[in-house]
Amino acid sequence: MVRWAVPLLLLLPWAQSQTSPHVDDASQNTVLGPCKRGAGEQCGGVNGNGEVWELDGPEASCCAEGHICNYKTLYYSECVPTFRGKSPARTQRELDTESEEAITEVWAAMNNFYLIINAQIVFFMQAGFAMLEVGIISPKNAKSILFKNLLDMCTVALTWWMWGFGLAGNGASGQIVAEGSSFGDFGMGEGVTRGGSGRGGGLDWENSAAFLHSLVFATTTTTIMSGGVAERMKVEVYIFLSVILSSFVYSTVVSWGWGDDGFLKEMGFVDFAGSCVVHLVGGCAALVGAAMVGPRRNRFTDTGDVVSFKSTSLVLSSLGAMMLAFSWISFNGSSVLSTGGGNLELAAHAVTNTLLSLGGAGVTSVVIASLLQKGTYDLPNTINSILGGLVAVTAPCAFIDNWNAVLLGIISSMVSMGSSNFVMKTLRIDDPLDAFSVHGACGILGTIWTGLFAREDLLSMVGHTKGAGLFYTGNPELLLAQLAGCGVVIGFTTITIATSSVFFHLVMVAYKAARGSDEIVVDDIGDDDGAMYAEDESATTESVEEGNLRFFERVMLSLRFSKDAEIVGADFIYHEGNAFELTKNQVIMYNQEKNAQDRIQRRRDASRE
Repeated sequence: MVRWAVPLLLLLPWAQSQTSPHVDDASQNTVLGPCKRGAGEQCGGVNGNGEVWELDGPEASCCAEGHICNYKTLYYSECVPTFRGKSPARTQRELDTESEEAITEVWAAMNNFYLIINAQIVFFMQAGFAMLEVGIISPKNAKSILFKNLLDMCTVALTWWMWGFGLAGNGASGQIVAEGSSFGDFGMGEGVTRGGSGRGGGLDWENSAAFLHSLVFATTTTTIMSGGVAERMKVEVYIFLSVILSSFVYSTVVSWGWGDDGFLKEMGFVDFAGSCVVHLVGGCAALVGAAMVGPRRNRFTDTGDVVSFKSTSLVLSSLGAMMLAFSWISFNGSSVLSTGGGNLELAAHAVTNTLLSLGGAGVTSVVIASLLQKGTYDLPNTINSILGGLVAVTAPCAFIDNWNAVLLGIISSMVSMGSSNFVMKTLRIDDPLDAFSVHGACGILGTIWTGLFAREDLLSMVGHTKGAGLFYTGNPELLLAQLAGCGVVIGFTTITIATSSVFFHLVMVAYKAARGSDEIVVDDIGDDDGAMYAEDESATTESVEEGNLRFFERVMLSLRFSKDAEIVGADFIYHEGNAFELTKNQVIMYNQEKNAQDRIQRRRDASRE
């Protein structure tokens, strides 16, 4: 039996091939030929050279009927039980599922790439703000303002990663953050990662794109405040307030206005790119900070007139404005958050309106200046008007018509200039960069404009179904939601920043008490404004009992530069030299010369009256 078994075993493969025809190498092209469906499409598995691999079992009739044909190479249908050297065959349903997953992954990669590239451009706004601010302020404080702008990037990056991104919930680039993330989930926790904890225990790659995009928006909000408190606020105070603003105030407002479960969004509030959520928050913080820290030395005369200060370089300010305008294209365009479903077309529409509003605002400022100033032109006003037009259009840029964007730019220019005069001359708040006028007042305008002129069909593209512009529908629902959003943001930001400033003062008082000091040392400048300044060892001081000072003044003392820093410059006192290589004597001589020029100009103005 054994000697017969071996020949039988050798004949077994031949017998099987007779019962189930095998598609051998010689006949496979003939057998598989009918299965071809078009150019580049083969049935069975196709290797990298376009050759059909040998199949390991399907009947020739199955191939002839085209059952193993598929639109994808390297795949095969359920009639192919095995594929020599490869994995088992998959069903058509499995193939379709894999195809859908592949397409989804490609779209996700494109969306993340879109966000990352635009986030880099938006991040360039920090350089624009730095140039804008350093060009407007006095040369003696140039290094100080640059130092604070650099600190913004550092502190916001850390605090947004630690808790700001989590507090914002799915309001931070909400179309990407995983479902279920909400206010209160922390950046390193499971709540803000897709499908649980991310790779490596932190943010996964999908949410890293969302994190990056929302981070640069948070940094922008914080930098706005630096313009309002320029040349006066201590570095440590600014760091403290910037952390509060970026990782608590801004993140909370984001969760209210952009989060799926935010109460403002549920009311119907709409803000496409941040006129309210970003710029109004920063503008209000700048105004409160400027009020809390007090005006710059000699900014106001006894009669209430405003004294103009020499700027460092309007060339730098103009360059900064251009850099901001360039970055604003990505600021507004990237707020669609994804590239599918017509979002790129919506982004193009938003960018077009952004530039139209910029143009309307800039031209209007030139016309107004030429009329009011009898043929002369005011470059700082033009810069502020352009930025005001950009701020105003940020909320409605995707939802309004082109002509409407031009009209909005025209009105925003008037609002910016009018608000600047009101803040400076009526409220007597020294806002060196007009941060509130540009970002706050124009942010309110843009938010309300959305409630008036937003088109219903464009709103539906972002999933908004609760009303449209009053101008088109006659329904005030959206307008009321926009007004409510402005009120909430103004109230919350103002109270939080003011309270935080007072808290910092109380901490300093407690610190001094712990050191055994029961007095606050101040300086009385006396000549022009009688402002009091904080303690400095090199200044001539006199002790005043704490109870004799008003509480607001005591808070101001804790926030301000020293007397020497205001006279000579923060660069010389705190940063070991001036940014523009000016000596201490040169700065003092400049201040003396400037004061003399101001006195001469006041006499001339008085003689003309």
